[in-house]
Amino acid sequence: MPTPAQSAKVMLFNRGNKTGKHYTKTEIEKRQNAEEKIKRAEVVLKTPAFLKEKSCAAALKIWKEIIKEGKEIELFDNVDARVLANFCRYQALFEDEAVKMFPDKKKLDMYGKQALSYAEKLGLTPTARARLVVKRANALNDDDEQDSMMA
Repeated sequence: MPTPAQSAKVMLFNRGNKTGKHYTKTEIEKRQNAEEKIKRAEVVLKTPAFLKEKSCAAALKIWKEIIKEGKEIELFDNVDARVLANFCRYQALFEDEAVKMFPDKKKLDMYGKQALSYAEKLGLTPTARARLVVKRANALNDDDEQDSMMA
């Protein structure tokens, strides 16, 4: 099983404590540069109309919480709105089922898997966010290699 992706902060922390995989200074710098490049300009997300309906009140509440947290790390923009809304809907369904006296385990499992699937796609899990940074750093490495070949 491959090693999970890590942010530059985690890499520096591990290096200081002499634990984990050893990354060179250039690898860490490239990872930091990649992290900076995936940050987006401030975006005001538009709430999809179906979340404003009375039946989706719980999903709208989750939407607002995630948008508030997501602003701090600049994770979303308007192209993510529908996918994020679907995540909020499945998360609300999961939470509604979980608080019942006798929850349906099949529904809990299904809603939980759907919510987790959307969370991974949106970068809402630590591993997914680190994976985005790794992809960007690898793309920078490929660009550097192509530039050096052409020179």
